[in-house]
Amino acid sequence: MTRYQPHPEPTITTSETQSLLAPDLIRAARSAYGMYLKVHSEQMQRPAGVVVSQGSDRGQLIFASHPVLLPGERFVTFDEIESQMY
Repeated sequence: MTRYQPHPEPTITTSETQSLLAPDLIRAARSAYGMYLKVHSEQMQRPAGVVVSQGSDRGQLIFASHPVLLPGERFVTFDEIESQMY
C-alpha cells in the first residue's frame, strides 16, 4: 500500500509576490501598519506582516511567521509593505 505524500508548495520569492499583490491590498496593509506605529511608537515589535480581509480593506497585524488565513484573506509580509514604502 502506497502512502500519499503531498507535494511541497512552491516557494515564491518576494519579487514574485510583489507582482501578484494588488495596489489596494498593499495600501490596506500599509494603513494597518501605520496605525500600529501611531499607537505603539514606544514599544515597536516588528510584525511578520498584515492579514487583509479582501472587500473590507481591514488589516490585522500578525506576529507569527505562518498565519492561518480564512477564505477571502490575504497575507502581506512586512518586507512587501516595507519595500512599497520607500
